[in-house]
Amino acid sequence: KTSTVSSWLCCPCRCLFCGLLSCIFSVVATILVIAGVVVLALYLLFRPHLIQATIASADLADFTLTPSTWILRYNLSVALSVRNPNSRIAIHYQSVVAEAYYQGQSFARADHPDFYQDTGETTVVPLAFAGDHPLEGGVAAAGFRKEAIDHASFSVDIKLSAKMKLKVWAFRVPGPKPKVDCPLMLHRRNASASAPAGDGQPEFHPIECRVWF
Repeated sequence: KTSTVSSWLCCPCRCLFCGLLSCIFSVVATILVIAGVVVLALYLLFRPHLIQATIASADLADFTLTPSTWILRYNLSVALSVRNPNSRIAIHYQSVVAEAYYQGQSFARADHPDFYQDTGETTVVPLAFAGDHPLEGGVAAAGFRKEAIDHASFSVDIKLSAKMKLKVWAFRVPGPKPKVDCPLMLHRRNASASAPAGDGQPEFHPIECRVWF
């Protein structure tokens, strides 16, 4: 009898617990479904696209390596064209930082002021790198000598990162953090003052950059 009474007393508690658990699961599932429908509706409405980035022009005025110290002296200017392809989303770029790499080593950094980009707008971001920086390891120095001898051009990689704020109608919401990677093969400008302008310098063609979040 004692066992029967205990079972009878516990049964309502079990039913109450099971009902509460079922209710919680139902509410969570409903919220997830509604959230999914809202996200899908917003995607279909705004059709967000990745920004597009292109190196429109580049000038490598100086790129020399001191043999005894492996100090790289550089003077590089780049025009990065950034396009917002979205028709309903404007973008505010913040904390824009560009770095220049050679042989996998970062040798220069340039900060750019925040800027705003309306829908469908293209902005040219000028980047300038000048100074000197030591190359670490003999492999990088050997790579420099090989490129200088083989084709007198250098593989420089420009990487850019930023924070985004998206403007949707009158609302501003935090956006993703885009990363831009632009691998370049640049010819050093002829340092001879007597050489004609553009003598021996191949024409620069715009380079598409890789963009991801």
